[in-house]
Amino acid sequence: MTGRSLEIAVRRGEETVPATIGWRREGWRYAVTISSARFDTIDEVADDAFDALCRVRGHLEPLGWRIGVVGARTDVWPSGMARDQGGGLRAYRVGTDRIGDLVDVFEPADPETVTTVEAQRTEADRRFELIRNADAH
Repeated sequence: MTGRSLEIAVRRGEETVPATIGWRREGWRYAVTISSARFDTIDEVADDAFDALCRVRGHLEPLGWRIGVVGARTDVWPSGMARDQGGGLRAYRVGTDRIGDLVDVFEPADPETVTTVEAQRTEADRRFELIRNADAH
């Protein structure tokens, strides 16, 4: 698998600037790199692309930066199968009543519509619990 890269927007406070995000396969793992004129290039490797993206976000979020990709939205989280079989390149849009369609994790998104990894994980857990509880009744 060859790598890909896209131009996206990143935001901190009222400042929105361009950045380039790229992802590639490194053996059986995935690497994600983000670069911008406003911060040092960050490169992280993990077992899947979504985890590598979360690790990159972990460097930028304490500095106030939010990465404008769909995979950073509150209502997006990958399943174990999407991570194992699809490399974490796609994730589900998760509603409060059902799991929706798969979306591309690196698709550009307005950085005002994204959140932190911690808030995203908490919301995904909450939504999955609502769906499980609804299915149990």
